[in-house]
Amino acid sequence: MSQSPTPVRLAVLNPGGRDPFVDYADGPGVITPGVHAPINFHAYAAATRGAFFDSTEAVLKAGPRFTAVLVLIRRRVWISLQAVRRLKAAGHTVLVAWKECGPYQITEQLRSSRVLESYQEILSLADGILSPTVAPPPRWGWMTAGDFDRKCRFIPTPYPIEFPDWDFSVPVAERHGILVGTREFSVPTRNHLRALAMVASLSDRLKTRVTVINGGKSRDRRILSQLEESFPEGSIDIVERPLPYADYLRLMARHRLVFQLDRSSVPGQVAGDALLCRVLCAGGNSAMEKIAFPDFSDDGSGDLDVVRDRIAAVFADESAYAAEVEASQRLAREKAGYEPVARALADFVAAVSGTAV
Repeated sequence: MSQSPTPVRLAVLNPGGRDPFVDYADGPGVITPGVHAPINFHAYAAATRGAFFDSTEAVLKAGPRFTAVLVLIRRRVWISLQAVRRLKAAGHTVLVAWKECGPYQITEQLRSSRVLESYQEILSLADGILSPTVAPPPRWGWMTAGDFDRKCRFIPTPYPIEFPDWDFSVPVAERHGILVGTREFSVPTRNHLRALAMVASLSDRLKTRVTVINGGKSRDRRILSQLEESFPEGSIDIVERPLPYADYLRLMARHRLVFQLDRSSVPGQVAGDALLCRVLCAGGNSAMEKIAFPDFSDDGSGDLDVVRDRIAAVFADESAYAAEVEASQRLAREKAGYEPVARALADFVAAVSGTAV
């Protein structure tokens, strides 16, 4: 499937970042070792047939190819401020977004007067403030609440679910068990330990296997070894370290469901990966889970017993499982596929720049 012409072309800039230049003029392409997949912030570029940059100078040299530039706000906020200043001086329409954009992550980064001063100027200079999460970034400084609300918009990071090359699904008959979506014991908002405890109970209730990926730390592996006793005998598979992205997707696709209790309010890569694999994702509160898996997501305020019962229902009924997978794909295509997000970005750029796109 070829991507139709996009109404906007976006340059995404992580100034001085580690990810090298990637050109998405021909769309998302295919998964390639050593090349960043067209997901997360790269996806805004890929969905609009734009490009991902690590250099402000390179964006400036590209000239009129791009309708707007999305500058990622890094932990060293003043570096992003320098990029915004240069791009605005050159006449570009500039959007900004936090690279680490969960509410807790942003709070951790806004810890010094220098950072706050730089952030204040970024908000003032930027034409638009893009939030990949349903929780907007904080307003700071002299900008009025009305101006901030006018500039800020939630647009999810898209996933290339419209493209056959990004369909990693396997036949339902070949899907078994639950994959745990989180890996880190040390990040409180991931609730990784609690997720493992709950999935151990699900494993016993559903008589199904569970796969968990060790984040790579020897301490975490020791904890996982201790937790094996909580699972029915022989029901847990531990993958010793993170996998290359393609292998990880193939592993996920062999499961019926991904489970986590992540309360980070992040964009939701795990849920997006589940969409590429055509499996269900349950338990978390990311933007993508709320969009594509609303009946299985949970922000901590609901009743997890309801989520558990829904999981049990789709494990027991093949038609119910198929219906939920189809519903998640439909919702994602409507709100989080490349085409709807490209349209949303075009509308946003037009609104904040005052020009037709």
